[in-house]
Amino acid sequence: MPNTAVNFAAILSGMPQPYLVLDPDLHIVAASDSYLAVTSRTREDIVGRHILEAFPENPEEAGTVEQGPLEVSLRHVLETGKPHEMAVIQYDIPRLGGGFSQKFWTPIHTPVPGDDGKVAFIIQNPMDVTESVLRSREADARLRVALHAADLASWEYEPDTDIWRRSHAVDELFGFRIGEAGPVAAPFFARIHTDDLSTVKAAMHGAMDCPDQTAMNFDYRISLPSGGIRHVASRGEILRTSSGRVRMIGVLMDVTADRERETELENALRQQELLLAEVNHRVKNSLQLVISTLRLQARRLHFPVTVGAFEEAISRVRAIVSVHERLYRTGNVLTVDMANHLRKLCLDIVGDDMADRLRVEVAPIELPPERAIPLSIIVNELLAHWIQATGRQVHIFLQEPTDGQLELRFEVDGRPASKPLGELSVKLITTMAAQIRGSFEESHEDGTYRAVLRFPKAEL
Repeated sequence: MPNTAVNFAAILSGMPQPYLVLDPDLHIVAASDSYLAVTSRTREDIVGRHILEAFPENPEEAGTVEQGPLEVSLRHVLETGKPHEMAVIQYDIPRLGGGFSQKFWTPIHTPVPGDDGKVAFIIQNPMDVTESVLRSREADARLRVALHAADLASWEYEPDTDIWRRSHAVDELFGFRIGEAGPVAAPFFARIHTDDLSTVKAAMHGAMDCPDQTAMNFDYRISLPSGGIRHVASRGEILRTSSGRVRMIGVLMDVTADRERETELENALRQQELLLAEVNHRVKNSLQLVISTLRLQARRLHFPVTVGAFEEAISRVRAIVSVHERLYRTGNVLTVDMANHLRKLCLDIVGDDMADRLRVEVAPIELPPERAIPLSIIVNELLAHWIQATGRQVHIFLQEPTDGQLELRFEVDGRPASKPLGELSVKLITTMAAQIRGSFEESHEDGTYRAVLRFPKAEL
């Protein structure tokens, strides 16, 4: 065969995927045409320059520490000689006419060893996932609202590289200015109370061998620069990349006030009303944590049926949360004002867009939480199903037709829905009705669907 020289530069340039080649000093030595196209750059712009200089941080996004994890990943490849797959990062690209274009990527860094076995080059393959990230922005916004409502701070941790991505609320919990501590977790570990540090590290180390989706729960104290102590509760789970590397994702909650309150409770008994209010507050916060965790999990799902099941579960938990929230927000912690509660619950379920199709008429009735919660779950199941299945006008009545006996009527105008209540909904309704010693009936008369629940006002 003839000895034909191979033009590797031409081969790289023509590759259909975006590839960037770096030397051990992280200077750019080559790029494919596809890479230049997705980054709107030319070879003259970037070849020979350090990657962080060729692609500087967007000054309008300063403090997001996205540039930091990129460099940590590259240096991890140099130190270990092993490929590294990053999670989604925001890394904006400079526009030729000035300013930056918002971009999100999932970079994969692959080492190329030289004759001496050391890393001679790193090939970066950055997949542009901007479109999919922007499509999920509404879900992300809802998650942020849920986290904020539950006083939660979110985080992601990669043990192999110590990359520590987190919301700004995490920095504040640890007493750092936003972005001050950089992209790795070491400065944060340094502020964990010395008596708790070994427990936290042991929990993380023990999770390394656990399968995907394993839950993690641990509490610890933070030693603040001011000399104060902050108590936090951490909840999360294990995620693994396509290559099997461990990532951890979770939330932090400041429970300092709870811990201090617990100390006070150890020293003196509180009045019954205050204690019940605290219990309801804690239950509400715990259930909000469940909702937030479910939403975190739902973001990783792709099948509509599975996502729908998660949304139904979230709706059911929210119905319980609403009862406990009203208990601790009102002066009376023993009973629930059902008129105010059911109107608010129903509006939360249907949303503002469908509020004009809803009519709620409730007599001035107060119920203890052990009866208000089953009733709320029944209303949630009926209303969520019929709004979804028909979108027709819905009337909900709660009256006291006879002394000591209550009647909940649920009516839908128009032809019956073609989709009946699901098996799980039927089981939940019958179970909740039995819990309050009630009877549940359905009927279709005169073009109206009607469900009636009759139950005693007080426990028999």
